[in-house]
Amino acid sequence: MATYAREWERFTSGGLAVAAICVDTVEQNAAMVDKLLLPFPVLSDPDGEVIKAYDVWNPNEGGIAKPSLFLVLPGGSIAYRYVGRDFADRPSDDELFAAVSPQVGRA
Repeated sequence: MATYAREWERFTSGGLAVAAICVDTVEQNAAMVDKLLLPFPVLSDPDGEVIKAYDVWNPNEGGIAKPSLFLVLPGGSIAYRYVGRDFADRPSDDELFAAVSPQVGRA
């Protein structure tokens, strides 16, 4: 998430909005936002409803999400989906921005 905070201007200059969703409590998420100085909200999903709806629930890890990124368009369709194998498996910045570039101006 700190990487996305550092790239914040690349997101916002293209008219994109960023939000994270975690199973942590509202208080834990607020502490993370403060600690990492995140310029975007980190939403709380303690029951995993969103995580299950997006099919990234990881029951083997005690009910946390697989590391995932989604580009959701205003109508709700998914323009980009990345689901990692483990906590360190994330798309590169170049891969992520290549995926969102066609959507810039539509968000």
